[in-house]
Amino acid sequence: MKGWKTRFAAVLLVLVLCVGLAPGALAASAYDRPGQKLACLTFDDGPGPYSDQILDVLKAHGAKATFFMNGYKVRTYAAQVQRMAAEGHQIGNHTYNHPYLAKSSDTLIRQEIQSTAQALTEVTGLTGTGGTGFYLRPPYGSFNSRVIAAAGVPVIWCTVDSGDWKYQDAKRLVSYTGSVLQDGDIVILHETHKSTAQGLDALLTRLEERGFQLVTLEDLFWRRGITPQAGQIYYSAKNTGVNRCEKALYWDESKLNTHWAWPSIQFVMEQGLMTGNEYGEFTPQFPLTRGMFVTILGRLSGVGAGETSSGFQDIPDDHYAAPYAAWARETGVMTGVEEGRFGVNSPLTRQQMAVALARYARLKGAEGEVFDLSLYEDSTEIAAWAREGVAQCSALGLLNGSQGKFSPNGVTTRAMGAVILQRLYEYEFPTEAEEI
Repeated sequence: MKGWKTRFAAVLLVLVLCVGLAPGALAASAYDRPGQKLACLTFDDGPGPYSDQILDVLKAHGAKATFFMNGYKVRTYAAQVQRMAAEGHQIGNHTYNHPYLAKSSDTLIRQEIQSTAQALTEVTGLTGTGGTGFYLRPPYGSFNSRVIAAAGVPVIWCTVDSGDWKYQDAKRLVSYTGSVLQDGDIVILHETHKSTAQGLDALLTRLEERGFQLVTLEDLFWRRGITPQAGQIYYSAKNTGVNRCEKALYWDESKLNTHWAWPSIQFVMEQGLMTGNEYGEFTPQFPLTRGMFVTILGRLSGVGAGETSSGFQDIPDDHYAAPYAAWARETGVMTGVEEGRFGVNSPLTRQQMAVALARYARLKGAEGEVFDLSLYEDSTEIAAWAREGVAQCSALGLLNGSQGKFSPNGVTTRAMGAVILQRLYEYEFPTEAEEI
């Protein structure tokens, strides 16, 4: 049983499983992103009747934004606010009744901010952002040192005012904002204008063409090495030499042994099944790609490396994953994401992994018993084509949910890959790998 595993470890050098770095010779870590162009779109005065339309456009473009809310609207549009939070957007405070704060008493300033924060917490369960409460955007740009000090949270203004509130013209929104926006800028738009919702798709397309990635304020500050402080005002997050990856991808490598998957990470590294990157980093939060995963499964089955035709347009004959994708196609273990394409560099979702693992297990003679998918709270989110695979994996114990959910569309990370690889390595399949 262990003989094939020894050979597997010996030939697994290609499975360093590093994710490609952003272009730039200054990168000194896989977590560095030199040359990235970042900006933050912020929407004031919501929520409102155009919130869902705006969210649909953001989702279609894979963009994130920050929404500064008026407290008196939050409960009325609770579903939209909850959707914003669920889809990874940042929620901010735009006071309860939209007053001129610089003309208000300290008592009223605190009341306006606290009442909105209370409504946001009631609806979303959130208590703020990062280590602070909800960031504040003063209505009308009405702020002074007294307002900033009384806010008790970071105060946000902008470098670009889109003017959507003044012109209410979708074409102007695209031509002006799409042209003047620069790296590190914070843009003010308004959630309550129909023209803004109408022009957003074209604006995002324009910014994508210019190479921008649109992120939340929290992520923008994180990537630029800024820790927002209460009693401070922020207009932008310009590039001063710090360019990190997304916060969700980051892990302090000096504390790798505190990661939830550390036992499996340690195991696969000791066995030589996975290694660190050229910087000595394991990058546990980085995504595992479909190409990486099919290579793992192929090599576990004794498929050798070498130039070959994969049968997929996006995998050249000399690509590291070519022989394994060819094996997967022939055995039916993994197929393409669309006609003619394997999606070799695409992140592997949990339901994609489940289907591949179930087919792999069946190939090796293992078949799970019936599993009730309704045990997962999010079972309805599992795609029809993946339901059998998720059930099989769950029954076999190869891939299970967490906290009552399966999270079928969640991206598989390198840490998850390490856990699954250890399970496969130790699993007593009925059929030996050498016999496949």
